[in-house]
Amino acid sequence: GTDSGGSDDTLPDLLGGAEDPGGCEEVLGEEVAGAASMFFGEYSLVDDTWTGEERWLIYANETWRAAGGEDCEVVWSAEAFETDPPACSGCDLGLQATLVLNEGATTCDLDIVGGADGAVAYGIDRRSDGSATWYFTTSMDVMGDGQHIDTAVNFLTDPSCRWW
Repeated sequence: GTDSGGSDDTLPDLLGGAEDPGGCEEVLGEEVAGAASMFFGEYSLVDDTWTGEERWLIYANETWRAAGGEDCEVVWSAEAFETDPPACSGCDLGLQATLVLNEGATTCDLDIVGGADGAVAYGIDRRSDGSATWYFTTSMDVMGDGQHIDTAVNFLTDPSCRWW
């Protein structure tokens, strides 16, 4: 087993008990319609391709709820191929991912999404304790943290505020 709390063939559930992180009610003292949001992703290696999904979890604040907004999520189906590990600290895996909006699983109004499909490159530092840090390859900024096993990896970003 690993020290990550899961077995060698199961990733720990990063979304178990996920709830509104709060803190997104006001901008400069004014109540503004908006939401707390986080991104989650999980990929599994099947043959030579990493497949999975990414989700944008959106938690409506009280002002947005009063205007008819509600908690929702945007879901993308993801497929990635391995690239050379980028130069981020400790990165041992590079992924070039293609994201395709899954309209059937998405519960948010599609106006929120902007561009529906996309591509993104990640660098991942998979550590011996089962933890992993994900980086955006273009900027080398930390994107999120998660867990890994031999054939799967996941991430969850820190919450951020979005305003409508």
